[in-house]
Amino acid sequence: MKILVYHGKYGADYWVVDTPARMNAALKALFNQLDKYGCYEDEDEDHLAKARAGDKRAIFGILSSRQCCEYEHWNIVEAIDPCK
Repeated sequence: MKILVYHGKYGADYWVVDTPARMNAALKALFNQLDKYGCYEDEDEDHLAKARAGDKRAIFGILSSRQCCEYEHWNIVEAIDPCK
């Protein structure tokens, strides 16, 4: 099972991303959370508008490009399912 881990200022958040739909939902949730924190003030407005409208490529592009920014790091890890 794969999990998206966000290493945030206020602790870590985790989302299960074992399907494409869950991956897209997790990335959108993370994007929305960071947008709420005001992390994207310096982003290109057109690109940001697409991401805010739910464009998967724009969301992934913004999140990926900002991996080096403080409190915006995230990664995907493999978790062990104890029931298998």
